[in-house]
Amino acid sequence: MAQPPVINNSFSTEFQLNDDAVEGKYTIKIGAKELTAPVDFAFIVSKAGGSNSGGGSSSGGGAFPAAEAVTSTTGSAAVIPSAGGTIGLGSEVTIILPAGALTGSGAVEIKVKKVTTPPAAPTGFRLAGGVYEFSVGGKDSYSFARSVTIKLSFGPSVIGADEVPVIQYYDQNQEQWVNLGGDISGDIMTAQVNHFTKFTVMAAKKTEAQDTLFIKDIVGHWAFNSIKKLVALGAANGYPDGSFKPNNNITRAEFAAMLVKAFKLENKAGKTFADTMSHWAKDSIATAAANGMVNGYDASSFGPDDLITREQMAVMVVNAAKLPPAPGETRFADSGGISGWAREAMATATGSGIIKGYPDNTIRPKNSATRGEAVTVIVNALSQK
Repeated sequence: MAQPPVINNSFSTEFQLNDDAVEGKYTIKIGAKELTAPVDFAFIVSKAGGSNSGGGSSSGGGAFPAAEAVTSTTGSAAVIPSAGGTIGLGSEVTIILPAGALTGSGAVEIKVKKVTTPPAAPTGFRLAGGVYEFSVGGKDSYSFARSVTIKLSFGPSVIGADEVPVIQYYDQNQEQWVNLGGDISGDIMTAQVNHFTKFTVMAAKKTEAQDTLFIKDIVGHWAFNSIKKLVALGAANGYPDGSFKPNNNITRAEFAAMLVKAFKLENKAGKTFADTMSHWAKDSIATAAANGMVNGYDASSFGPDDLITREQMAVMVVNAAKLPPAPGETRFADSGGISGWAREAMATATGSGIIKGYPDNTIRPKNSATRGEAVTVIVNALSQK
């Protein structure tokens, strides 16, 4: 292929690939004598006129056209992290990867395959659908910056009258299944996850207590007991449809309101931010500010509807529990990603057991916290108090 002309330190081209080339988005490093240094060249392989074609562009600064989200039902796909995509295995399972959910550069391969000999179900549970293993691979290492949505099909007819379906994932380090709960819609269960491993739908036995408390989506969930406690205190509520949505993310306003109720603080005049003047949580945020539990981004902005990050949650809950600073620092694989203003609070929260890390020894400080995580953190903090 002849070298295309380089104009303003950039070029573009189109070329033919073999008919059996796999569709997807790829990045290669390419050089030209007019360029100051080799650069990344992004291109898309797609069916065009009965043949595979590739096209793309690059520049000396490494810029190239924004990638598009991928859609695949074959069980694997090459994905550009900044674009995301939807990868499924027929109608059995679907992964919805939001743009920016993965950190890293270059194309990454997302795979999902059915496990033929899965680990045995734990006591009190039984498989209600297939077991699927999700994986991510590429030339670079990747981590999850945002939650990913998974959808798993199951057989409603195999769920007994005294059972409910729940999603479980397999913890490779502990060699055991862990409950996620999940939302039910027909024969599909949905959950948000922040790591890949084996996932499945299991049938779980109901109990009398579980049957009366948001049975729709927290039976078997790892945060079930914490949710029960905070609901009993009147500090947390479910939704009108009878669900709690423990895997959904929580906002700064929602977390502040939970803290005020959980620590039984009376409404107190405090800082009213410009963006909370007409907000439903105005009084709770003002009370939290007056008690030194929360701060805004600046003098006029609180960001009440922003999703709260785990490091922001650590600062708020440590302030609420009035815990003394813990000695030492956090020792997680990604501790370097903790913001300077949150380091002391995160060390205190993790050192006291209020906030725990993940099985891969990460703390994910900038990840958005889920409702289940938020409830558990508050319950842990109350026990410290």
